[in-house]
Amino acid sequence: MPKHDFQDETSQDTLPFVWPPVRPEGDAVGFIEPKPGSIQRRQMPRPMGHGRKPTWIEDVESALLGTRSRVLTGTDGRWSPEPIDFACPRCGRDVGEGEVAPDDGKCSTCRAERYPWERLIRLGRFEGELRDAILATKYEAWRRQGTLLGRLMGERLTPMLAEADIEPIRALLVPVPMPMLRRMTRGIDHSLVLTRGVRDVSGVPIDRILSRRGGKPQVRIAPSLRARNVQNRIRAGFRPRSQPDLVVLVDDVKTTGATLRACGKAIRVTEWGRQVPIWSVVAAVTGERSRPGRSEFDLPA
Repeated sequence: MPKHDFQDETSQDTLPFVWPPVRPEGDAVGFIEPKPGSIQRRQMPRPMGHGRKPTWIEDVESALLGTRSRVLTGTDGRWSPEPIDFACPRCGRDVGEGEVAPDDGKCSTCRAERYPWERLIRLGRFEGELRDAILATKYEAWRRQGTLLGRLMGERLTPMLAEADIEPIRALLVPVPMPMLRRMTRGIDHSLVLTRGVRDVSGVPIDRILSRRGGKPQVRIAPSLRARNVQNRIRAGFRPRSQPDLVVLVDDVKTTGATLRACGKAIRVTEWGRQVPIWSVVAAVTGERSRPGRSEFDLPA
């Protein structure tokens, strides 16, 4: 009786399931050809600091706290920080191609405005998966998520420091302060968590020189009243250990910029901070409702 070889395709290594489908190399099977005229999503690069399975501690944390997002902790690589040129480097607003003047690095919206900072760095718009990750950090005390967001912010900041010829040890990370009572109520200082993530990647030291007293959360205040809500409530209570060449303010979201302005003003009124350059780095910027976000990933087939 002939000897049959029962080893078939089911016993061999199978191709991993990939969605959205992409054309594999070689003659591998399983690729679904998109229909003509359909919208196909370009496979996006894995975000920085990504590409690993969550640890068992993170699984327990997610189960106990009910966290809603796995945008930066799982193996799902669909989310990635937006390209740098999607935002104005001065105000952080959405810009299209060619809208930022090459001579001063400003867009038409912010050219007439004055900011205490010289550069604003963001990961993306405050929407979708990034919004979920920020809210999970802020209101669900998901420190691991906030740390990973901070590391992404640090990876965006690091090459800009090198481009400006600023040594990380000569710069200073300053988290936007929270009132003590609010920090105790929420169980987390989300800005400090983000800042520690930035430090882990960039090597820039942290100095909590700013303090804040009272006031309602900015999210509960009408945008037109937010500047008044933080007026005279933020101050530089300490002098940094050494005179920095750059101060980098760290926060989660920029909406009107009132909080960042108040922080910059508090630094500017000090003797040591009158001439020091100030940058701001945030996880997200609230987009303008009348202007859709720029995208290079959804393209017609």
